[in-house]
Amino acid sequence: MSLQDLSTEDLVKEIQRRKSAEVGEIRRQIDEHKKAIRDLEDKIRNRDGEAAPVRRGRAASSSSMPAGERAERVLTALEGATLTITEVAAKVGFDGLTLKKTLDELVAERKIGRTGKARGTRYSLT
Repeated sequence: MSLQDLSTEDLVKEIQRRKSAEVGEIRRQIDEHKKAIRDLEDKIRNRDGEAAPVRRGRAASSSSMPAGERAERVLTALEGATLTITEVAAKVGFDGLTLKKTLDELVAERKIGRTGKARGTRYSLT
């Protein structure tokens, strides 16, 4: 079956599916590049070539990260999944109020959807 045989609605859905898949692949590549850059920056900081210790904690990981990057990480984490806030936090590397604010902004922008209440709240791409 060719694209010419599809109805307008089916054609729109197919275009959206392809775009989503393409965007997902690009985000994955960006994440790989960002990780490689961070690794190289760690090596530069430590002249002996050893990797720097990983910083842990809310202040270091979330406040120094730009809002756009936080949103990107959340969108990448939600690709093809419906997750609780705890599961999202485990995938994106930050939590607390920063994650809550990022999720609320993405819901307001209608980039992600929210279902359920309290501990049953789950998030997914729209």
